Amino acid sequence: MVAVNSPSWSFYERHFSVERLEPYLFESGGDEVAAMRLYDWNAEISAAFWESLGFFEVALRNTIDKQMAVIHAKESRSRTWIFDDASVLGRDLSENKRHGYPYVDIDKAIRRIKANRKPISSGQIISELTFGFWHQMVSKKQNRFWPELRAAFPNAPDRNQATIQIPVSRLRDFRNRIGHHHRVPSFDVAARYKDVLTVTQYIDLELATWIDTKSRVKSLLASKPQPLSGNRVG
Repeated sequence: MVAVNSPSWSFYERHFSVERLEPYLFESGGDEVAAMRLYDWNAEISAAFWESLGFFEVALRNTIDKQMAVIHAKESRSRTWIFDDASVLGRDLSENKRHGYPYVDIDKAIRRIKANRKPISSGQIISELTFGFWHQMVSKKQNRFWPELRAAFPNAPDRNQATIQIPVSRLRDFRNRIGHHHRVPSFDVAARYKDVLTVTQYIDLELATWIDTKSRVKSLLASKPQPLSGNRVG
């Protein structure tokens, strides 16, 4: 493998495109070396945020799963809630009417599991579901669950569904941004990291402290390469 110790600006342009690098060059006051450092920093802090978000996402789906299981058992329904035998998630609707219902995502998860020749279990399905599914479970579209599902967030300051839904919605959008390797201004990272810790605190205070202790986000925010001119944008 060829060693690349100090790649040139032309190397970055060749592999990452002029258009993609333009915002980094602008923020760095036209200094190509500074722009390359900023591009690298963007990748580092995105990876660091992804790590913290990963802990949060698994905790979010597990707390929702546990509370949905309580609701399911209370109604004396068969199997587990994720299979939707009682059709509360929309399983009984025809495919063309199911758009926007959580069960569509479950259908897709089951198909992926079958394609990978894995056993169909509630745990396997839950692990395959997207962040969008869990956002939908706390959204107004599924507000019929909220009166009891709110117990999944025992430390929330109020019973308002928006207290959970709004920050989770922001995190879903930001997750997609990172997933597409977009530029992430530092003020966005700081705000979304606050969302991670805030909603995690609503689930469990100790978990929020644990994530914050492990996270590299704050140290990377503090070490962001500074622009060499007055073009700073975030």
